Amino acid sequence: MLISSLRIATLPLFIYVYNIGNAISCLGLLGFCATTDFLDGYVARKLNVTSRFGAYYDATTDFIFMFGIFFLFYSLGFYPIWLPIIIIFAFIQFIITSYLAKKLYDPVGRYLGSALYVGVILTLVWPTEPVFVFVQYAFVVFFLISIASRIISLTRKRTKQP
Repeated sequence: MLISSLRIATLPLFIYVYNIGNAISCLGLLGFCATTDFLDGYVARKLNVTSRFGAYYDATTDFIFMFGIFFLFYSLGFYPIWLPIIIIFAFIQFIITSYLAKKLYDPVGRYLGSALYVGVILTLVWPTEPVFVFVQYAFVVFFLISIASRIISLTRKRTKQP
């Protein structure tokens, strides 16, 4: 959990660094957070200390970090308010569907967080209207496919249970 908590602690620094105009350092912070995202699960599995709480905590720290960044981008006029709102809905659907099924196959949902990281990178490197439009609609497509994938997986899981 300590490793996951580093992402939350990095958010205020990311916002500060971005506001002073240092997008390169933001990319470094983003790389650091992506590394901690990979490491926390890897370390937990290697040390055999995985838990349901740990998995939810990891997802929650990812959500807080990404929501914070996209809310910053919204406040700067890069994205409409509906994009951070959809990020909230993506997190809520993850929590609900994960609660309903302990093991849920969602090949798209696992890449949703990666899509957000890519969206942040594109926004930092090329802060232009075409990039903003691309990121918005790419995330919506990922989100809708993820919802469909989770619903299909839940439906199959429910019909297989006696």
